[in-house]
Amino acid sequence: MVSVSYGAVLVTRTDTTLPASRLFFRFLSTEHAEWLRPDEAVQHGSLAELSTQMHDTRSVLIVPGESINLHYTPLPGRKRAIWPRAIPYMLEDQLVEDVENLHFALGSVPEHDHLPVAVVAHTTLRNWLHTCERAGITPSVVIPDILLIPWTENGWSILQEGERAIVRTGRWEGFVTEHDTFTMMLDLAKAGQDSPQHLHIWNRSGTVPLLAESQPDISIEHHNAESLALFAANYQPAKTLNLLQGLYARQTPWQRWLRPWRTAAALAGLWLFAQGTVQLYEQWQLRQEQVAIKNTMEQLFRQAVPDATRIVNPKVQMATRLRELQSSDTTDGALFELLYLGGLTLRQFSTITLRGFSYRDGQLIFDLQGGSPAVLDQLQHALNQQSKLQAEIRTLQRDGRLESKITLRRTAL
Repeated sequence: MVSVSYGAVLVTRTDTTLPASRLFFRFLSTEHAEWLRPDEAVQHGSLAELSTQMHDTRSVLIVPGESINLHYTPLPGRKRAIWPRAIPYMLEDQLVEDVENLHFALGSVPEHDHLPVAVVAHTTLRNWLHTCERAGITPSVVIPDILLIPWTENGWSILQEGERAIVRTGRWEGFVTEHDTFTMMLDLAKAGQDSPQHLHIWNRSGTVPLLAESQPDISIEHHNAESLALFAANYQPAKTLNLLQGLYARQTPWQRWLRPWRTAAALAGLWLFAQGTVQLYEQWQLRQEQVAIKNTMEQLFRQAVPDATRIVNPKVQMATRLRELQSSDTTDGALFELLYLGGLTLRQFSTITLRGFSYRDGQLIFDLQGGSPAVLDQLQHALNQQSKLQAEIRTLQRDGRLESKITLRRTAL
């Protein structure tokens, strides 16, 4: 059993061997970094200074979560050999960039027939490694900061760094956001099925609180910690997601010894060509499933965005619509406020069905079906009772059913 202190955080691990000590570091700029060795304080300096600390250590580079996409994807099959080739295409519709421009790092052990996957642009990862190479640094591990925050079941763990909030929402899930938008993200989660039951917030003393007020039904615990010390204490080599895989895998001595045998390995690969046919068939099946999923997504997209005239990639188009809405603070606030206030009122009327909605020029339009003229009048009255809402309703009777459109807008302050 080995106890190691990182800053103010003490971590105890049981090891069967005595590996080289680990040095944790992250970039502050292209020329400067901060680093932490066991039983020492966090240090700041140039990359040249950092390189002098690398003797007899295994270095761990911690990279910003903003540059990483985390996914928890179903296994494409039982054969591990096909995972690296199949998973990029399974995630293709969830990514903005082409899969050829992206690096996919896979978790080592599946959980519940799912596999954690970290996705990063080749150019981004190469820039990090090139910066290390120029300074004479060779990291053994590259890991996103999100996955180095302690996490407990049914809760969120947040590390607050100035205006930046690193949020871990699950074993392999999380996001990075700004201080001002964290409360909105929390409110959206509370309105869904994945509302956290407790929050653990780490920051340095004197930091402006992340939440301005207490949260009903959510327990909150605050902790003081140095970021790098917290990352180091929570690092578990057997349960990490190292980005240095595939083309970027660090070669061990035995791999260098095998290099002259590559020609023989290539000949053996020809023998395996016949088995590749089976793998191609499995990939074809995956493609067929993707087509079916894409058709379903298009149907859902048309329901959510009825004014769309051309659908190429519904996942990306929906994300683009959201980014356009978020490009303006006033538009962003109006949309989510109208959705929140209108939805709270609408769910009180069980005989009315929401078929879709659209948003334009500060107005949210609900497309409704069902109810009666009296019930719709009650709904309009209830909406207008909201201090920040103004509601107008138009009703049409078609084939014996009432179809209505309610336009919501914020009242002038």
